[in-house]
Parts: sequence; structure tokens; C-alpha cells
Amino acid sequence: MTKKRTITPWWIFIVCCFISMIGFGLIVNTIGLFFGPISQEFHVGRASVALMTTLQNAAAAISLLFAGKVMKKVNLRWLLTACFSIIAISMLTLAAAHSLTHFYIAWIIIGICQPIAITLSIPVLLSNWFNQKLGTVMGISLGLSAFGGTIFNPIIADIITKFGWRGGFIAEGLLIGLILMPLAASIRPNPDEKHPAYGTTTKSESNSLLNGITLKEALHQPVFYALAFAMLALQFVSGSVQHISGHITNLGISPVLAASVVSGVMIGAAVGKISIGYFLDKLSTILVLLVYSLFGILGWSGQIFLTNSTLLTISAFILGLGQGVCLVALPYLIQKQFGEKDYSNILSVINMLGAFAMSLSVYLVGLFFDQTHSYNLGWTINVIAYILSFIAIFITLRKKA
Repeated sequence: MTKKRTITPWWIFIVCCFISMIGFGLIVNTIGLFFGPISQEFHVGRASVALMTTLQNAAAAISLLFAGKVMKKVNLRWLLTACFSIIAISMLTLAAAHSLTHFYIAWIIIGICQPIAITLSIPVLLSNWFNQKLGTVMGISLGLSAFGGTIFNPIIADIITKFGWRGGFIAEGLLIGLILMPLAASIRPNPDEKHPAYGTTTKSESNSLLNGITLKEALHQPVFYALAFAMLALQFVSGSVQHISGHITNLGISPVLAASVVSGVMIGAAVGKISIGYFLDKLSTILVLLVYSLFGILGWSGQIFLTNSTLLTISAFILGLGQGVCLVALPYLIQKQFGEKDYSNILSVINMLGAFAMSLSVYLVGLFFDQTHSYNLGWTINVIAYILSFIAIFITLRKKA
């Protein structure tokens, strides 16, 4: 196999790393920086401003219903390029916004494009191009989303301080437009005889039809419902992470130390996503799921029982490790269980359930706190979510085997 034939999968991997780092890092992880300045300029409450992210998440969840089908029918190179173009333009128009309605419309449009551009593109492209080392490359690329948030939060915050929130949106729009649009236009969506997937060993293998089953066939398998339940339960857990800083300050710990606990979650999530992908390629799937589920259980239990800031930060790092189950292991397992044939469609349907669960969890965990004056009920639900999701996957995988 020539060098020309082997370099394409790794270029796809590099593109996916940038999509994760810039896409998640900007669109998902920095939006909170804009709430205060926009609230002050328009003289409205932060809830009114934050509504744009609620609408974004709702639009993304609905978009996931048909995103997988669209990705199968339209050339991914041009589809991703178009989505990033629309997102970049939407960001840039916000620099001229003079009403909250403009924000709501722009973020709904971004939400519609987001599943194709960011959520599904990474696992779908990597699944197409890696017959081997899929867990490793998926873990590394998705793990960079946390590093993206770490890098871009101080950069965007500094831009907002110097040039206002309008300058912040211009910066984000330009970064997406000037980096992700060209990268999307550079990809080759699917392998072929000249450019085989990594791990393809024979000519006939590179020419073969995609293996696997359709969504309709997957719906008849118990493992589909186990994976869907796990995605729903663990995305609920992911959504509740937004309340950790509130939990820490509610314990009487300073906001500065609360921020360090949140950083512990982000660092743990990055390490968890990268490491779980590697171990999924090397070790027993059940063993890896057990270990990382235990991380989730121990980490969230620590948030219930611990009160020392140092121990809470360690606990946060451990629960961050556990996030690798939801963010890497489940997309990996979906591909391994159902194959490539209808992967984007199956993944989009299961992700849709997770998107709704995540949007609900932010509200519900806040409601639990209002009723009990503690976040412990929410954290207990998170522990149960890890236990039940592991049991469901363990039982169905054994039956399938």
C-alpha cells in the first residue's frame, strides 16, 4: 500500500480533531460568556438571553431526526462545508443584532446545522475511514473538545472585554469560517480503491459494500434499546454538569475554588475520552465499560458525600473520566454493533434521545435544588444512571454474543 493511499484516513482524523476543538470549543463551550454582556445591553434577565441556547438545543434535537438520512444522501464534503458556512454567517450577523429575536433565530439556525456539522460528522467520518484503531482516533478527536473549551474561553473572554460581545461573535464567526469551512471542503467523504480505509488489507475489502444493518433492522434488536437508554441516561448526567459550580458554592466554598472543581471535570473528561477510546481498541469492551462506569459512580458519589474542596476537585476529575462512556464508548459501540451501512441514521436517532435528556436535565436538576435546597438528589440520579446503563448494555451484549 503506497503512502498516498494511507495518508487520507489520517487527514480525515486531523480534520475531525479541528472540528471537535473549534466546533465544540466555540459553539458549545463559550456561549455562557455572552450572557452577562448581552443581558446588560438589552436590559433583560439572563434567562431571556439563555433562551437562545434552549432553542438551539431544541432545534438540534429535532434536526437529529433527519440528520442521519441527509448525511447518507448528500456528499459529506459539501454538506459539512455548507453547514459551517451557515453557522459562520449566523455568528457574524449577531454582531449587528439589535433585538433578542435576532439571537433566537440565529441560534435556531445554528442548532439545525450543529448535529450534522459537529455531533455526527466526527463519528461518521472516522467510522468510514478507520477499520482499525477506531476507538483510539475517536477518543482523541472527541477528547480535544474539552481542550478547545479550555483554550477558547479565555481568548473569547478577552476579546469581549476589549471589543464587546459583538467583537466576540465576529471572532467566533471568522474562526469557524476561515478554518472549518476550508477543512470541510478538503475531505474525501468515503474510502475507495485508491484511498482505502485504515486497516483495509485487500482490494476486495476496499471495494465491498458497507456492512451492517439498517435502522429498521436495528429496532428489532434489544441492544439498540440498551444503547438508546444508556445515551438518554448518560446525556442527562452530562447536562447536569452545568450545576456543579452552583453545588460547590452552595457548600460555602468560594467561586474561585468552585471554578477549579469545574476545571477538574473538563480535564477528567478530556483524559477519559482519549483513554477510553484507546482501551476499547485493546481490551474487553465489557471490562472497559465497567471501569469507566465505576469512575462515574465514584465521582458523582464523591459530590454527594465530600465537602473538602481538594477532594471535590479529585472527585470531579474522576466523574469527568466517566463521561468517556457517553461521549466515546456509545458511538463506538453503535458502530460495532450495527455496522457502517446505516450508522449515521442509527446514531442520529439515538443521539436525539440524548439531546432531549440533556436539555431537560439542566432544568430538572435545578428544580430538584429549588425543592430540596441541595443537589444531592440530582447527583444520586446520576449514580443510578451509570449503574442501570451498564447493566442494560452488559445484559444485551451478552445475549447478542
